[in-house]
Amino acid sequence: MMQTYLTKSGELVTKQGLIDEIQALLNNIAHRDSKLQQTYLNKDIMEVLEFSELESIRDNLLEKSSNHIESNKDWLLGLVDKKP
Repeated sequence: MMQTYLTKSGELVTKQGLIDEIQALLNNIAHRDSKLQQTYLNKDIMEVLEFSELESIRDNLLEKSSNHIESNKDWLLGLVDKKP
């Protein structure tokens, strides 16, 4: 049976789900910075981490992504077609 964990925000997650989300966030960051390679996490190593550690890694990556979006908000909003 797969172990689940209740996060600080009330999400019910699995280790595999958190690991997949961390990998996706890292690849999203790598996609924005063309100098970085795609990330492949070693699942066996990541499984050793505690749920709380994985949650912390994920939350920090989410915050970094949010900060990147916020810093580019004006530019992004400038792309919206303005209809008269």
